Amino acid sequence: MKTIVIGKINTLFEATKYFDDINGVAMGETLRVDFSNASFIRNHFLAIIGMGLKVVQNRGIKVALIKPKNKNVLNAMTRIGFLSVFGDGEDGQDTYKTMIRYTNIPLENYDVSFATFHAYFKEQFTGKVANLSPKLLKKILQKIYELFSNVFRHSESALGLFCSGQFYPKSEQFKFTIADNGTTIKTKVNRYLLKEFIKNRSTTDKVFSKKFDPINGVEAIKWALEDTHSTTGEGGLGLSLLMDLITISGGSIEIISNDGYYSIKDGVESTKKLNESFEGTIVSIELNTESNRYYFLKEEQNANR
Repeated sequence: MKTIVIGKINTLFEATKYFDDINGVAMGETLRVDFSNASFIRNHFLAIIGMGLKVVQNRGIKVALIKPKNKNVLNAMTRIGFLSVFGDGEDGQDTYKTMIRYTNIPLENYDVSFATFHAYFKEQFTGKVANLSPKLLKKILQKIYELFSNVFRHSESALGLFCSGQFYPKSEQFKFTIADNGTTIKTKVNRYLLKEFIKNRSTTDKVFSKKFDPINGVEAIKWALEDTHSTTGEGGLGLSLLMDLITISGGSIEIISNDGYYSIKDGVESTKKLNESFEGTIVSIELNTESNRYYFLKEEQNANR
């Protein structure tokens, strides 16, 4: 039996490390994930942990969870619906609607489940994010919907979408994570760029056997973030408006795919080439929901002049 002890999950990289530990369990073993001494868990990162557990379950590995002793951690993990999926017991009541429940929607016949989840996410989000104008709120929700849709359109993963999130009233923050273990952004973008290279290369390029130079994971993420870029003709990640809001409001976004890491935190963009590849894509977003600040579209400001 393989035991993985989880003490805390406070950052994206802590979550991905535990994912790698889970994913590395050998065939034929039984996996025990020990949360008993967990002191703090960011519930929006449970989407990543749950994805890891689902991956190994699909290999025939049995999974057992040991519940946290800490009452606050236990209560939160129960209310978000994580423990009931991989352990025993019933889901807790999300009385104040602060959770985006741990959700996994497989790729096969996803339409109905996705529609139900999106309606639920929209209700939870709208009820907590009150500092956006109605028009901006509608557009932000559309961008989030596109993020969800991209998993089903681009990832090619049978396991589909993983998502969880939480609203923090005291800090006035809404955090959620979307994850898949499918085809990475780097792979998709390089496939597309190679086709374009072959299609557009000149006779001189052919004569001198000019070769395609693939881009790394960071460059691929930045390429995909451009609204005009698409590998399918159906739109890219399309995050520009959402990223503008994140930058202006002091929120954050983190993206990991293959060997690329990209983030905006406190208005500062940073990137990192990872030593170990993550075979899938993670998008983790934090929106500040301070009630004393209000955001609207530029076109609304111009209309009121």
